[in-house]
Amino acid sequence: MTQAERERANLLTQINGVQRQIDALTRPRPDRECEEIASAQARADSVAGMFGEPVAPPISGETSLAYRRRLLKRFMPYSPRFKETRLDGLDASALGAIEDHVFHDAVTAARNPNTAGVTGRLVAHKSIDGAGRTITEFSGDPMAWMAPFMTSGRVGHFNRANASGKD
Repeated sequence: MTQAERERANLLTQINGVQRQIDALTRPRPDRECEEIASAQARADSVAGMFGEPVAPPISGETSLAYRRRLLKRFMPYSPRFKETRLDGLDASALGAIEDHVFHDAVTAARNPNTAGVTGRLVAHKSIDGAGRTITEFSGDPMAWMAPFMTSGRVGHFNRANASGKD
């Protein structure tokens, strides 16, 4: 085999590898996978909304399990129990158990005004009660909305030398 034939075979192998990657990325997802991704995104979005931020959409070709892991990593620093946990080898059921705890801890942290990332802003939390009314609660830093209405402090000094009346 000549040098040119070896190079041609090597290039064909690389091209075939790239084509397989493109096919994997552009393959349509099954309906069940789409539902799982939408469910994971909705759940994480409700928690991220408490911090006043959206979640990232799924990456093309990303599985629902990989997407759930990526979403969960964002909230793990708020969970003292699971902040150092590695999610790489977990299956869907084990990840679900950890998700429950991490999301609960993140919601608790979002409602705490002393949490880093919450200070300096006020975040609205909307819920619907049993009668169908929308209830809006706010958490975060109250100074975020009060500061524009507050006047700056004024400092006054008395001139005691002239106050004695001995002019």
